[in-house]
Amino acid sequence: MQLTFFIILVVQVCTLVTCSSESVAKFHAILIIGDSTVDTGNNKYISTTAKANYRPHGLDFPGQIPTGRFSNGKLVPDILASVLGIKEAVPPFLQTNLLDDELRTGVSFASAGAGFVDLTSATLGIIPVSKQPGYFKTFT
Repeated sequence: MQLTFFIILVVQVCTLVTCSSESVAKFHAILIIGDSTVDTGNNKYISTTAKANYRPHGLDFPGQIPTGRFSNGKLVPDILASVLGIKEAVPPFLQTNLLDDELRTGVSFASAGAGFVDLTSATLGIIPVSKQPGYFKTFT
């Protein structure tokens, strides 16, 4: 179900991007809620063992540094933000030195290990999906 929804979303975004410039919607921000597949580094700033701020993570990311992404490079939100012309990488909402421009153009509220069952998230000390919209409320 989730994979199907994700594929449909990507196809819709790709369709928007490849349409003629007159019909392309203008995106100004990207806001992300989810798990490790879209966590751009929030777990780096919370007390949990589910972290990715060490090598080999980040080897293919610009600057070759671990950023807290559970990847060796960019994640789908980073790629979408770049394709849509918003920014090159989506920062985590909990990043301590976020600039106003970063907040205006979007952030990720996702937390690696998050799930739909809050108890699972609580045992890992991560931000469950049910609480991520609350972060969005403080963002606006």
